[in-house]
Amino acid sequence: MIGELQKFKANYLKALAHPVRIRVLEVLQQGEVSVADLQAEAGAEVANISQHLAVLRGGGIVAARKTGMNVLYRVRDTEVFLILDALRQIFSQRLDSMQTMLEEDDTAADPGPASHAQS
Repeated sequence: MIGELQKFKANYLKALAHPVRIRVLEVLQQGEVSVADLQAEAGAEVANISQHLAVLRGGGIVAARKTGMNVLYRVRDTEVFLILDALRQIFSQRLDSMQTMLEEDDTAADPGPASHAQS
């Protein structure tokens, strides 16, 4: 049976599931940031950043604080960075495995100089 915890996890991960949102979180790892600064760092339009921030806010991942004319965003729970670090490690391991497979494939495809001499 699917419980509330599984639903929470799925919704949390769904809120993370976009490259721009991941980039926003990477920028926010340095601390509170304005939308304009996020836009500059993430390389996306302000409207696009705002939409992604709304998803992250809805998922309870980021919080906003208004200061004068600016709204500053921060990550609510820094444990989200543990998730991102784990994903980075998984990606790195997969990349290493793929590199090893490519190297093995290259070695098998090239029998070496001795076989060329016999031709």
